Amino acid sequence: MGTRVLYMASTENTKSDAPPTPTKLSFFEDSLEEKMAEPNASYNIPRESSLISANAFITGAGAVMFHRKSKRVVLVIDERERHKELGWFLPKGRRDVGETFEQTAVREGEEEGGYPCRLLPVPVPTRQPKKVADGNVLSTEPIYMHNWAIPTKRLWQNGGMYTCFWYVCEITDEDVEKVEREKQEQNEMMNRAQINLAEANATAGKVFMDYHELRYKSELFEYEEAKRLIAASIDSTVFGCVLQTAIELVQKLDEMEDKA
Repeated sequence: MGTRVLYMASTENTKSDAPPTPTKLSFFEDSLEEKMAEPNASYNIPRESSLISANAFITGAGAVMFHRKSKRVVLVIDERERHKELGWFLPKGRRDVGETFEQTAVREGEEEGGYPCRLLPVPVPTRQPKKVADGNVLSTEPIYMHNWAIPTKRLWQNGGMYTCFWYVCEITDEDVEKVEREKQEQNEMMNRAQINLAEANATAGKVFMDYHELRYKSELFEYEEAKRLIAASIDSTVFGCVLQTAIELVQKLDEMEDKA
């Protein structure tokens, strides 16, 4: 999987509205045959334990969504003018109360990524124990956990912590065809959604979708083009690492199935 550079957000400026400062911690070499990261490396394991109260952290999940037949992956962009310059990104979002991380990844994949999806078992190196030693190397465990500091904001007076788990997902041929047909009616759907959104949220007493997500545009890109677009995004370090690893895991899965 090549040489990777991982970054950890510095907490020095969490008392301002400025984004956390990326601090380069280490280089590491990794491979699917070994591990995605050395388990005791300083960038991977906190030096000290932390106990954070429920009102000071938030958790979420993200999805790297593949259409394996065409060897393409879903990327998303916010089409609002002031956000376009941030570039393409991978779908992710906050976990709802009572939701599992896996459910969050699948839901956010559809809400932000625009395609129904399901978790894809891949040969991810994981330290999670198995109940049965069946020799199966495939699992739907998250491929990364990303922690970053939330700077002080109106709703976060003392800042906080956001933890996101990243999953590999797949979309079917049928779902691709269905979504592509629906995209032809995008303008009509957008207008209808904007009109009905407030009423739907008020009736149900919960927010089904944030308003800004109605302005998200998603597309399927071939792997190399997806990596190029992510490399130009505002958060290329994290998204780039997650995307590259997910692609290599899916390619490894393809090889395993070809040999079977």
